[in-house]
Amino acid sequence: MKLAIRATAVLLAVSATVQAAESELETTIVTATRTPMLLSEAFEAITVYTRADIEKLQAVDVFELLSRAPGVSFVRNGGRGSSTSLSIRGNQSDHSLFLIDGVRIGSATLGSATLSALSLSLVERVEIIRGPKSALYGADAIGGVVNIVTRAVNVEQPLMLEASYGSNETSEITAVAGFGSDSLSVNVIANFFDTEGIDHTEATTGVNGDEDAYRNNSFAINYQQEFSDLVSLKLSYSSNDGENEYDSACSDATFFTPVDCLIYSETSVDSLSALLDLNVSDSYKMSFQLGRTNDESNNLADNVDLSGTFNGGDFNTSKSEASWVNNLKVGNNNLATFGADYQLDEVDGATAYTVDSRDNLAGFLQLQSDFSQLNTVFGVRYDDNEQFGDATTLSALIGWELNSEIRAYVSYGEGFKPPTFNDLYFPNFGDPTFVPEESENVELGFKGDFDGLAFTLALFRNEIENLIQFNSATFITDQTSEAEITGLDLHLEATLLGLDWSLSGSIIDPENKNNGLNLRRRAERTFSLDVDKRWAQFALGATFRAESERFDDPANQVRLAGYAITGIRASYEWSDQLSFEFRVDNVFDRQYSTARDFSLLNYRAIGREAFITVRYTPNF
Repeated sequence: MKLAIRATAVLLAVSATVQAAESELETTIVTATRTPMLLSEAFEAITVYTRADIEKLQAVDVFELLSRAPGVSFVRNGGRGSSTSLSIRGNQSDHSLFLIDGVRIGSATLGSATLSALSLSLVERVEIIRGPKSALYGADAIGGVVNIVTRAVNVEQPLMLEASYGSNETSEITAVAGFGSDSLSVNVIANFFDTEGIDHTEATTGVNGDEDAYRNNSFAINYQQEFSDLVSLKLSYSSNDGENEYDSACSDATFFTPVDCLIYSETSVDSLSALLDLNVSDSYKMSFQLGRTNDESNNLADNVDLSGTFNGGDFNTSKSEASWVNNLKVGNNNLATFGADYQLDEVDGATAYTVDSRDNLAGFLQLQSDFSQLNTVFGVRYDDNEQFGDATTLSALIGWELNSEIRAYVSYGEGFKPPTFNDLYFPNFGDPTFVPEESENVELGFKGDFDGLAFTLALFRNEIENLIQFNSATFITDQTSEAEITGLDLHLEATLLGLDWSLSGSIIDPENKNNGLNLRRRAERTFSLDVDKRWAQFALGATFRAESERFDDPANQVRLAGYAITGIRASYEWSDQLSFEFRVDNVFDRQYSTARDFSLLNYRAIGREAFITVRYTPNF
């Protein structure tokens, strides 16, 4: 009831502050329905960040960018490059599906994507869909879907060189080169990132009081060609290789005695995809996509052999998939989307799993109908999983054009997620009796596009059965919890007092239904505000982000305080070829923590940092 009252108050406030200029929301998206559509015409809660947004905001990594979206927060175990998880609407990090160019990424052992290894320099656009999408994409899409589209060539400026330097001896170099024509484009991106970093934990005993460095090399290549009006092909490849030092309580595997280890991890995330589009006729389009992603990690140490400890090991997983998607216009008002997906997950590494591969075959059908002021979307998907048998998921959305400015929608969506290989088989950790998690989500939303102001407001309730979560009190994973996450999220875009405002906020109640306690590591309130102003060649901006307290354990005994941080940025275009950027993150050097280690105390957050960037884009 309180959430409904707050939502109504926000909606009335939004409606009362409308002013005159035209909103620009003509961005094309594909993730929400697996069909191209204008963002301004889409129902559902959707956020899109383009390359222009990334450069304007001077976002340093994927998490800093995505945390600006409503309902999105992240937990980081230390500085950059450290283990980091992203939550959408209070769901676990492995309850959201992450794609690169439409192809799944993520570890088959952990279940979540290694987003800390992904460089923003390779990214052209990010589409964030909040809410379940299992009826379209199958497993994992309980909380939402994030599709990361790799960078395209700028035909007018086919070469870009960029260099940054800043605090903690951080340096970054990016080069983008390519060429294009009306029917062909090819581009190559390379990025090199290096930082001495910060000490990841509050523990200072032994070797844990040192700075933990991070290095990452990224590379991507894209090829797109339209052979005719009927046939087009896109090939893309991206690779991200990182090395991250971190703190760890190493112990001898035989005598369980502590071992000082200068430990670090090597990670590699790469993605390869091929997409063939066929425009069979004006009413029928077909596409085939093949993809493969690898997620690999290996723990090493400079001073000891980790094979004699509990801390060593390599974990190499891969996902191979094939998709066949058809879009058929039925009459003037209906679009049917149907097809099939195949996915194969494989595990290879030092740890022996009872089962190390499984496949999944699925078929799906979606029907979109436009009846003037009324729009409907209905979907159904059937998955046949090699380990867990069949699963059927449904979705339904009804949207109304209330007037020329405001639209409303109500939706229902089901989701499911099979246990990961770690959940099932990891020694002294997994349980082979675990069954898939299932969810049901209901949502009421409003979207408005006025002169000078646009907003999205959504109220939702997501019920999750058979929740698998780690219990830090018992050091095991269990499947005893039923969860209910209710909440609202809001996003506003406005031009007011000559400034561009972008505000996002969310309120959630992430409840364990078994005991009424909060789910661990969920902040109940998040808030993000960006304010920007441009004068010809000069621009200024500021970011304010805040999150409320959270509990690090299921028993809600370990409380981590909330925090608020501020960042500022400036840019100057010396010419159409040369520009300069400057930013300061966490201006007031706030100390906070979003997670706690079992024996090394709280993980530290990144303090105040300053960076300067020079970008050169020669004209040819």
